[in-house]
Amino acid sequence: MVDIVRHCVYGVLVRLVVIIYGTFHDKMSAVQYTDVDYRVFTDAARHILEGNSPYDRHTYRYTPLLAYVLVPNILLHTVWGKVFFSLVDVLVALLTLSLVNDSTLSVKCALAWLYNPLAIVIATRGNADSISAALVLATLVLLQKNKVVLAGVVHALAIHVRLYPLAFSLPMYLSLQTSNKAKKKTSFLSSLIPNRDQICLVSSCVGFLAFVTGVFYWLYGYEFLYESLLYHLGRRDIRHNFSVYFYMLYLNSHTPDSILQKVVMFAPQALLLLALSFVYGSKRHLLFCVLTQAYVMVTYNPVMTSQYFIWFISLIPPSFPNINLSTSRWVALGALWGSAQLAWLLPAYWLEFRGRDTFIFVWLQGVAFFSANVAVLAQLIRAYKYHERENKKIE
Repeated sequence: MVDIVRHCVYGVLVRLVVIIYGTFHDKMSAVQYTDVDYRVFTDAARHILEGNSPYDRHTYRYTPLLAYVLVPNILLHTVWGKVFFSLVDVLVALLTLSLVNDSTLSVKCALAWLYNPLAIVIATRGNADSISAALVLATLVLLQKNKVVLAGVVHALAIHVRLYPLAFSLPMYLSLQTSNKAKKKTSFLSSLIPNRDQICLVSSCVGFLAFVTGVFYWLYGYEFLYESLLYHLGRRDIRHNFSVYFYMLYLNSHTPDSILQKVVMFAPQALLLLALSFVYGSKRHLLFCVLTQAYVMVTYNPVMTSQYFIWFISLIPPSFPNINLSTSRWVALGALWGSAQLAWLLPAYWLEFRGRDTFIFVWLQGVAFFSANVAVLAQLIRAYKYHERENKKIE
């Protein structure tokens, strides 16, 4: 325990050093280290401090809670939010420690997150996705400890902060099946018939989500519903977007989405999420199920930016003990994923910072990155410990 406390202190110090570097970098370079969204959060916090709506800040499309949390950016110092996100990022490592039952591996799994360069960069640039990652992991910890009502409340908060945890609701619900029902094969409909724990999970989640939504609707009206919820359902992004759908969105940027286009974009994702829920929707497999679902949502999403990677990367360390891949195989998969992402950055840089028409090249690299993500996900599923081949480590 002493080791992990010491490493958490080191993790905080590393993040503080990067935050300080980022402050100087922003002053010296045209290419800013700080995420543009961080400036949006800060402006929204300023509006709240002035007694106005956070949505008076154009492009603020998040929960008002985030703007409230960043009020100290105005009162104390502009790096407050980055420090807060970094502390939450360290909390993710501690939650990982709680999720791993193997005491010999738990610290290593926590350190894999604590010193993850991508996690450090995302948090210190001022992106808030460490909060979502922490809430998802906290929900899983509470379900593991059979604190169902509290798990429902935290899950509702996770959905309020970011919509993507909503996809985890079905496997979480299925994981609370009674042991006899979970062991024997059941029909689709019978598996959905609720027991006491499932009713508690659903009622606490829906109740708290309705309460939070109602409070902010009362404060900020329809603008809150649209900007923080409805906007994201039909969001388009024709810049800094890794998605395989990037070029299609660019070509149709001036026309509304057709029904066919929506089916093309969302049907594969929805079918995969449903299939994963019923294949891995049990208490034993819940963590891996949530990992694969998060990976599918990011890979198949019409909008994919760097911070979205936190959705599934935060779930990989606690899943390490249940994935039978050798160190060399992990390195190879990481290299494949990283090189495909880096290859995308060159045409994206020419597009965004030099104004060159490289849309087709950005899309082609997006296709390559999509293929790399599918390959990595397939390897993770194949190497999952509880499959028939669990006795042989994949070399």
